[in-house]
Amino acid sequence: MAATSADFERYVGLRGPLKRAHGPLERDALRRFVQAIMDKDPLHHDLDMALAGPYGELVAPPLYPVHAFRNPAHGPDPLMSVQEDPDADGTFGNDGVYFGLEPIASPFKRLLNGGNDIEFFRCLAVGEWCTAQARYANVLLKEGKNGQILLVDIETEFRVDGADLLLINRQTLIWR
Repeated sequence: MAATSADFERYVGLRGPLKRAHGPLERDALRRFVQAIMDKDPLHHDLDMALAGPYGELVAPPLYPVHAFRNPAHGPDPLMSVQEDPDADGTFGNDGVYFGLEPIASPFKRLLNGGNDIEFFRCLAVGEWCTAQARYANVLLKEGKNGQILLVDIETEFRVDGADLLLINRQTLIWR
């Protein structure tokens, strides 16, 4: 039985819970992150330069909030899902896209990232907690060249502890 647009209408506008990172941004976590992305901007590691800079404090690169939600040390191994299901993608329920949104019940199994549109407002500073809240902005069933596809737009707001807006990530997922 083919899916219909009515099967997905209830998801549009649905919000997930407000999620809080496991801890505030720490200098060591910031150091490791900027080393990993090879960002040499002194605003991220040199306290004297940062204090004299435009932010007046050490700050993370603009995209850091998207990566601030790591699995806790006692959390499940994300690769265990591959051992249990050879078709698994290795995310093991990783909340890195959905941030607590109710999964969409659909017959589609293949997932493709359709891209991101990110709007920046400010950087996260050392000592600040990052929060995220996602919502389904749009869910659209279309007929593709090889059958039906489901386009899912997720809009996630990242804030400083639920207050100041850091960034908005608008991501499109393509299910087929």
